[in-house]
Amino acid sequence: MTRLQRFAHRGASALAPENTLASFQAAVDLGCDWVETDLRLTADGVPILLHDATVNRTTGGKGKVGSMSLAQVLRLDAGSWFDRRFRGERIPTLDEALQWARGRCGLNLEIKEEERVQELFHRLAAKFLAQGALDRILFSSFRAADLKSLRAVLPHVRLGWLASRSTRGLTSLNRAVQLSALHPKDPLVNRRLVKRCRRIGLAVHVWVVNQARRLRELEALGVEGVITDDPHLFGDVRE
Repeated sequence: MTRLQRFAHRGASALAPENTLASFQAAVDLGCDWVETDLRLTADGVPILLHDATVNRTTGGKGKVGSMSLAQVLRLDAGSWFDRRFRGERIPTLDEALQWARGRCGLNLEIKEEERVQELFHRLAAKFLAQGALDRILFSSFRAADLKSLRAVLPHVRLGWLASRSTRGLTSLNRAVQLSALHPKDPLVNRRLVKRCRRIGLAVHVWVVNQARRLRELEALGVEGVITDDPHLFGDVRE
C-alpha cells in the first residue's frame, strides 16, 4: 500500500497559529509531507500566506490585506491571538515559505485572492517560470476559472480542484486542465468517488479530517492524502 500523503491544514493549525512558519515547522516535525496554505496579495502586489480577506481574526491588526502594503503586513503580530508563546510570529511571504520549504516538504498553495487574481497569476508565472521549481508545488482552488488561468500561464504546474458540495463537472474540468488531484471535503468521499478518480488518474486528498477513526476509514478506501489540522492524528495511521 502506498504511504498516505500527510497534509497539514494551514500548517499544524491545531498546535500553532495558522499560516505561520511556526505552524509549518510543527507540521514537518510531526512528519507531514505537505503544508497546505493560502495565497493573497498585498496592496503593493506581494504574494503572502493568509486565509482571510482581512487580518482581523489572525493578527492584532484590522483591515483588508489587499489595502495594506507589505511593510504594514510585516509589522503585524500573527501569533499572540493563538497563544502568547507565539508573540511576534509574522504573516509569511510566499518567497519566505518557498525558501523555508526547500528540502523539508511540499507546499499546497490554495488561491484565496479574488479581486486581483489575474495579477496574482502573472506574478506566480514570473516567479515559477524563472525558478522552474514546481516538483513540490501543488496549486488548488474551488474556482475552475482559476485552474484554467493557472494552466495557461504555468503549463507544467500541478493542479488540485477543491470541492465542498459536489464533484459535478470533475470530468470536464479534468479534460480542460489535466488535474493532478481532487481535494474533496470529507463528507463527499466514498468508495465510488475514489474509484472514479482512480479511473481518470487523479489522486484524492481529503479535507479536513481530525478524527482517527475517519482517518483509518479513508485509508481503507484508498485515498492518497489527508489534510488535517493536527498532524498528531497521523500517529494512528499504520506505516
